[in-house]
Amino acid sequence: MTEQALQTITLSCKWNEKKQCFLLIGPDPAASWAPLVFAWHEETFYGTLLDVVTVDGCEAVKLSPWQALTFFAFRPTIDFLSLEWGDEQTAALETWAKQIIDNVCERRFRPDFSAWKQQGRPGVWLAAKNTRWSAIGDDLHPFAAEWLSLAIADWLERDPELRKLWQEIVHANPAIMAHPEQWTSGEDDWLEQIGWLGERPPFTVGLRLIEPPDDGGPWTLEAVLIAMDESLIVSWEDKAHLPRSWRSYEVSVARAIRRFQTIVPWLGGEGGTLRAELSEDEAWRFLSEESLKLTDAGVRLLLPPWWEDVKQMHLAVKAKLSPSFDAANSIFGLNSLVDFDWRIAAGDTELTEEQFAELVEKQRRLVKLRGQWIALDPALIRRVQTLMNKAKKEGLPLRDVLAQTLITETADGNERFHEDEETIQIEVHDQFRAFIRQLRDVNELPSAAVPPSFQGTLRPYQQRGVDWLVFLRRFGFGACLADDMGLGKTIQVLAYLAYVKETEQPSTPALLICPTSVIGNWQKECARFTPSLRVYTHHGPNRAKNEAFCEAASEAHLVITSYNLAHLDQDDLKQIEWHTICLDEAQNIKNAQTKQARAIRQLRGRHKIALSGTPVENRLSELWSIFHFLNPGYLGSAADFERRFAGPIEKEGDARKKMALQALIRPFLLRRTKTDEAVSLNLPDKLEQKEYCLLTAEQAALYEQLVQDTLERAKDANPFQRRGLILQMLNGVKQICDHPALYLKERTPRRVLERSHKLKKLVELLEQIRANDESCLIFTQYVRMGDMIQQLLADLFDEPVLFLNGSVPKAARDRMVEQFQKRQAPIFILSLKAGGTGLNLTAANHVIHFDRWWNPAVENQATDRAYRIGQTKFVHVHKLITTGTIEEKIDDMLEQKLALADVITEGETWITELSDEELRDLLTLSAAVKGGA
Repeated sequence: MTEQALQTITLSCKWNEKKQCFLLIGPDPAASWAPLVFAWHEETFYGTLLDVVTVDGCEAVKLSPWQALTFFAFRPTIDFLSLEWGDEQTAALETWAKQIIDNVCERRFRPDFSAWKQQGRPGVWLAAKNTRWSAIGDDLHPFAAEWLSLAIADWLERDPELRKLWQEIVHANPAIMAHPEQWTSGEDDWLEQIGWLGERPPFTVGLRLIEPPDDGGPWTLEAVLIAMDESLIVSWEDKAHLPRSWRSYEVSVARAIRRFQTIVPWLGGEGGTLRAELSEDEAWRFLSEESLKLTDAGVRLLLPPWWEDVKQMHLAVKAKLSPSFDAANSIFGLNSLVDFDWRIAAGDTELTEEQFAELVEKQRRLVKLRGQWIALDPALIRRVQTLMNKAKKEGLPLRDVLAQTLITETADGNERFHEDEETIQIEVHDQFRAFIRQLRDVNELPSAAVPPSFQGTLRPYQQRGVDWLVFLRRFGFGACLADDMGLGKTIQVLAYLAYVKETEQPSTPALLICPTSVIGNWQKECARFTPSLRVYTHHGPNRAKNEAFCEAASEAHLVITSYNLAHLDQDDLKQIEWHTICLDEAQNIKNAQTKQARAIRQLRGRHKIALSGTPVENRLSELWSIFHFLNPGYLGSAADFERRFAGPIEKEGDARKKMALQALIRPFLLRRTKTDEAVSLNLPDKLEQKEYCLLTAEQAALYEQLVQDTLERAKDANPFQRRGLILQMLNGVKQICDHPALYLKERTPRRVLERSHKLKKLVELLEQIRANDESCLIFTQYVRMGDMIQQLLADLFDEPVLFLNGSVPKAARDRMVEQFQKRQAPIFILSLKAGGTGLNLTAANHVIHFDRWWNPAVENQATDRAYRIGQTKFVHVHKLITTGTIEEKIDDMLEQKLALADVITEGETWITELSDEELRDLLTLSAAVKGGA
């Protein structure tokens, strides 16, 4: 048998401080020697699980501290292999490894107390690799000591028994392990406390505070021994009841008591004992301050069971509505001050002002009243006193009382009217609650008998609307009548004005502010339903000014003017205190900062009414602006409203905030829709149908080029510039979807019909409509598109085609409406902004939306020009949509917006906040469109 040749391999080992590992380096490649060298090594699964890395161009075997320790300490002699160390450092590692392994195997190590104090929290055992370990008795080389600590931490991952022991230590002493700065005793105390040194006592030492039997007596403090399973708790002073096996741990208990006194020095009594009695002030200090220090240091505390509840308890100022308060005789306006009886409440215990003042004067801290302990925190007392003094000085306005009552009685009563904890808690009596019920439910209101001077018949829901307006007027509360378009807001207001005229005979007129386009409509409705009301229309270049205006207004029951003149002629309008100020299409003041909105808010009126089918078109700030006109201060300042409601609802979809806001506005906002069962209008059916059209090749090319160019430019733009680019692009793509000539601004468009399939679809629909001798409304948001359609249709059908836009004078508008209603011109084109509100066009039974506004509320308002009271025919709504474009994609999104239309909607500015990728997905033409165009 031939003897195998002896192979010699030279290895060197380096320590990588950054990665906390050893690197064993030999001849390249490592595969030529590593399997042989580690064939015996269990920790690397006999050389099969080696981690080979490249260092400075050479391959090396990476070893953890524990793997390196077992490799160097247990390296056997191999007959066919000779290992040599390439340097003194590597040779030293073998020497140190044998010393270290003896410490580890015999468990002659412990957590390093000084390192723990300096480095802080080892945390739960998974973080135990950060724990320092030190040898006991052996004087190791500094690096060997470091290696020992790292190897043990590594070993904790592998040894189930040691791992379990360390887990128990960490879990049993979370506060001690987490807060080394709280430990003021020595190393032996620490090792004993955590159970590493010596026999661990079968109990922990804690402190118990016992309340006095009577208010004002001394409090008892004692050391207690608590069994590990908490089955037994015994006072250390009660030696007779101590288990026999516990009595031998007197030194450990004494050490624990000394530690308590180190943490809280003033707890020490005579001769190093623990103080047995505490005064009320000392008990307060112990509970509110020292208990936190002791707990952080890992001390078990047994405190009175009521303390946690009392600690969380907030002193509250309670205002109880005076029994003498009578809503019918005491209220006028939400800023009316309300009389209250004052109380201070702590949990279920209430104090009168006098009782509270007496306790404060005596500087009491812990008081037992009627069997309940309460804590009088000095800082909290100061805040309560400040709150009470302010409330007494300024009074409590009805708006705060009403708002808090409305919110706290919603389904979610946890929503506070104010954000701070020291809010005045308001208690109201049954009479006031009955008043609240009436505010909340229009069906609970007394009926207002409309006088014979109102020459019309109110439907039941309209009568309830008049009842509501009259009821709110009685108390000086502003009202927002937000019925769907077409449900008769105009005649409800006229019936209300007739009622006020007959019952109150006011000395000043009412003021109606409306868009110029509907002044004529109001004049006609007044003449029809309230001919006895003298109406003065303040409009036109020859309108009265100064004294002439006052004289003209004094002769009238109702003054009608426009939003524009409300600003221009505000000095004249401010001279009169109107018995009612009514805003029609109140969304015109949705921006509270405009000169127009500010001028209107400065007008004086006994009662204020806002009419709007869409009190919120885009943002909740619009609702705030309307309410700031109706009931100033009720919804707080604009900043408060944004913080409390608008932000959480619009940005986070906070349902709780939405519910609270709805509770606040519901008494002052009445909205009914055509589909409400209570309305019972029996209107004819309305069918909404989407008509899809392809882009022409020219449209598709323009669309694609605009989108790509804009997205490219947006990449390098700042946020403000990017927003502007996107909004400009959105307008452009909508124009392209309508007609290329609109986007290209062609003065004399060529081949008008051929270049837009949407225009072809419009002509097809109109051919059918006219064949059936029916009338049609066509809405577009672009005046130039309206001009193009008007000229084309007039040529094709050889009949008058009307076009109403913002530049048409009032007299011409009225003639157009009359022509259409008399069916003298069956096709009526309207620009969406000029004709979308305030007009009765019930002669139409077809409504065509040539382009989309991307806001369901605005589109529905336009549709309601035909689908409203007075309509006797089936109404067919056509919405023209170009397929594969943003029109189709936005239409899909609109379907999801309809659920928010009653109170909360969004605008189209959200598109500007999309990422580049999201924008590209929304705007890019579908492949089918590119190919088909």
